[in-house]
Amino acid sequence: MPQSALARKIGEFATDRLGRKLSENRLIRRAKIMQATLNLIASRGYDAVTVEELAAASEVSKKTLYDIYGSKQAVVAQAVALRLDTVTDQIERDLPQDGLERLRSIVRQTCAAVLDTPQLSRALAPMLVGSAQEFHLTAFFERLHRNALETMKRERLLHSWVDIEFTARSMMFDQVSVQNLWAGMNIADGEYEDFAMLDTYRVLTPLAKVSLRKDLVEEVRLLQNRLRDRRS
Repeated sequence: MPQSALARKIGEFATDRLGRKLSENRLIRRAKIMQATLNLIASRGYDAVTVEELAAASEVSKKTLYDIYGSKQAVVAQAVALRLDTVTDQIERDLPQDGLERLRSIVRQTCAAVLDTPQLSRALAPMLVGSAQEFHLTAFFERLHRNALETMKRERLLHSWVDIEFTARSMMFDQVSVQNLWAGMNIADGEYEDFAMLDTYRVLTPLAKVSLRKDLVEEVRLLQNRLRDRRS
């Protein structure tokens, strides 16, 4: 994302200590910090990067970094959350109305976003479960997956007893597990979307009414066969 667009995104929620909107220069400075943080984490990993290096790469003092964010983890969490919010906005722009197709589109576009920045995605994968809320991962699944599941329930494709919030959270943990397996080189780039979709169907199938369940079982069979053939 261009720095000016990132600054505008930050301006939607960031204020100074008195709750006032930030000036354009201060927004640009924060955008530079966010970009530098993601670049460093992608190239070296979270543990190897110091606050001093974050400050130097962002062209601000260490004190300024602490004054704004308070800690290294908070800087990284804000950068990741901002990226995830941006990805969410992009995915939402053109989603199908049909609940199942919407869910499929979300999974495909999420996988594409992961593969679009492989170094960063691999560096962040181990941190996502432990900091899901801080990184806005929980909000991502509540905003997108939950909406698709609610649509499916209104369409009477899911049983009335299905707990949408619990289902969306289950999908989150499954998708993070797939990303961690991919990050550890246990899943190839070309397999990533199939494994992500397979885990989505595994959560969904027991909750679906009979008419949809038959289709999902067939989708699972086809995905398993395709993955098996790739590895044979």
